[in-house]
Amino acid sequence: MTQAQHTVLKLVQVAVGGKEVEFPADCDWPEVKNIAIRQGVLGLCVDAFDRLPKAQRPGLDVLMPWLGQVVFMESTYAEHKRSIGELAEFYARNNIKMLLLKGYGLSKFWPNPARRPVGDVDTYNFGKHKLADRLVREKFNVRIDNSHHKHSVFPFKKVTVENHFSFLNTYAHRSTLRIESILHTVIEETKDNEIGNLYFPSARFNSLYLLRHSGEHFASVDMSLRQVLDWGFFVRASHVDWDWLLSTLEKVGMKEYLAVLNAICYRHLGFEVSLFPHLPVDDALVERSLYDILQPEVEPEHHKNTFREILFRFRRWWRNGWKHDIVFRESRWQSLLTQTWGHLLKPAL
Repeated sequence: MTQAQHTVLKLVQVAVGGKEVEFPADCDWPEVKNIAIRQGVLGLCVDAFDRLPKAQRPGLDVLMPWLGQVVFMESTYAEHKRSIGELAEFYARNNIKMLLLKGYGLSKFWPNPARRPVGDVDTYNFGKHKLADRLVREKFNVRIDNSHHKHSVFPFKKVTVENHFSFLNTYAHRSTLRIESILHTVIEETKDNEIGNLYFPSARFNSLYLLRHSGEHFASVDMSLRQVLDWGFFVRASHVDWDWLLSTLEKVGMKEYLAVLNAICYRHLGFEVSLFPHLPVDDALVERSLYDILQPEVEPEHHKNTFREILFRFRRWWRNGWKHDIVFRESRWQSLLTQTWGHLLKPAL
């Protein structure tokens, strides 16, 4: 682990748990900032500076670019929130209920919601997906992209909306079908207290959904510290039904992934160990997983040549086999065949 990566982890520990830290005199702050941006924790690191004694804070020449970036993040968050509100209001006028997955809902678990980076808006319309998309297309004259397995995609105001007809991509792994069916039994949505017609799923839903969603990212390509922090902050703010979750993860083969994610939270990100159930975990696997989050063992590549792109994706799939084994119950070859069939059905993926 590089000094700059270690410094980012220290700042996160300060922001999450108030840990006392010291930084080396020759700290490469521009590189620390770059890593923090890539990992989605720049805002959290600025929160950490506020909690440090003045003597340990970097100079204004370092802090000013960070603060400028955070001000931009906060304005983007406000625009993101307004767009969500306008979409929820449009749906309400058409008697369509809007459930929000991840994103803005998870930001509410963070110490400062506006310091969590925003991305796409993931929605669910309780069986009215086609109607919702048609009304959006007719009213706002936007193109609806239906080339994806689990959602449509369209631009709305200043956000990109992914409107789900299924919560997970059931064409990627056989075990996902079972998880999808479980998720539909535990939605038990709650209403937002700020935006009308906006609903969030239950803690049971989130506990399973967040693990599967982040696990798919981790096993197939990569994952950021922001996604791990989403899990940690969710656990800290929620009443997680651990008995139900552990029983469910035992059935779908994800207990080892949970153990690794929890260990990263309390060993490296400043969360209290008492928040999580005691699970046996491979120390070497925890460290390898953390290093892969900070610096993926297989860096992304993009090739215009189709054959070279296929070769790269196969090499990445092969090298990521150790991650596949802690997330998915089925064998790697079963997953490859399932994903190949899914790609044939919708080649744009």
